[in-house]
Amino acid sequence: MESMQKFREDTQAWFSKNLKGDPWIWFVCIVMLLWSILVVYSASVKDAYSQKQGDTESFLIKHTALCFLSLMIMFFVHRIPYIKFVYVTRLAVYSAIILLIFTLFFGRSVNEAARWIEIPFIKQRFQPSEWAKVALVSHLSLILARHIKGGWNPRELFMEPLAFVGIVCGLIFVSNVSTAIMLAGICFLLMYVGKVPIRYLFFTALGLVFFASLAIYLNYTQRSGTAQVRMMAFFDRDKVVYQSQQSYIAMARGGLYGEGVAKSRQRRFLPEPQKDFIFAIAVEEYGTLGGVTLIIFYLIILYRGLKAIEVTKRPFGGLLSAGLTFIVVSQAFSAMAVTVGLVPVTGQTLPFFSQGGTSLLFTGIAMGMILSVSRGENLEEKRI
Repeated sequence: MESMQKFREDTQAWFSKNLKGDPWIWFVCIVMLLWSILVVYSASVKDAYSQKQGDTESFLIKHTALCFLSLMIMFFVHRIPYIKFVYVTRLAVYSAIILLIFTLFFGRSVNEAARWIEIPFIKQRFQPSEWAKVALVSHLSLILARHIKGGWNPRELFMEPLAFVGIVCGLIFVSNVSTAIMLAGICFLLMYVGKVPIRYLFFTALGLVFFASLAIYLNYTQRSGTAQVRMMAFFDRDKVVYQSQQSYIAMARGGLYGEGVAKSRQRRFLPEPQKDFIFAIAVEEYGTLGGVTLIIFYLIILYRGLKAIEVTKRPFGGLLSAGLTFIVVSQAFSAMAVTVGLVPVTGQTLPFFSQGGTSLLFTGIAMGMILSVSRGENLEEKRI
């Protein structure tokens, strides 16, 4: 009994010493990662039989390893004082632009869109757009922080924030329309919070909407045809696309309490059940209560991520935490909105829950940076 008490005290002491920052964010992220192992293992049955001759354990081992790697990245990043991110944001956004350009011409195509770069020798792929989201929001936060007390003129506005937002979102837009639109919206929200005059934002937004619509209409993007079909299908009330049909069936089977752990039946019919539509599998297996729990978890991240702004004394920390929080939560609610039919079908995944190496790792970086801001500051550097 005494040994158990000592073990509990030692464990609590270790967590208190090593896991700094907001404890609610730590709790939600750890629980979602552990929960995702069960759901992804169940949802990957179809791919296991079609790709691995029934070897479901390979998906379990890979996803579990990626979850713990994401958690380790989150741990190491959160120990870095957030003020030090200032020195690497410009390099990060330039590297993201280079990777996006490389992907455009030499990337691996999946579903008729070149979104991936394959690393030689190890044969692993990653999506540069995931890195671009973190890099762009981080650098945009720094630019806005440096102008928070000063005015903007049109030249400054175009040369700094709008140029970076336009280039990065434009490059992503070619192969991933939904991600580009979501990222642009977050950037405009962040610029509004950063006190960029509304008149500049309004006319710039009108221009971006016009050119984006024109690009889709003229089939400029790699997925223009798919985007047009999905938009028309969404507004056609007499037709429900196959993915949505199967998603609705899965959630209807779940009821209030769910079918039970790993007892989904729609996982064999639903496209991308372990990725884009994993929320439907979670509701089928854990019921409406499980779905509501997931929603509450993301709302906690939203609240605590914005709450971290109160801890920092620097505008950069507040904008950084707000921007990265918006990225994670908006992607989550976008994926869930697709599942329940509120928006057209897109390729968004649930952060910290869906299968996917790139998304898990870069979400770990984003959450680590938010936790770094929530730690506060004891540094004497010049205010930024």
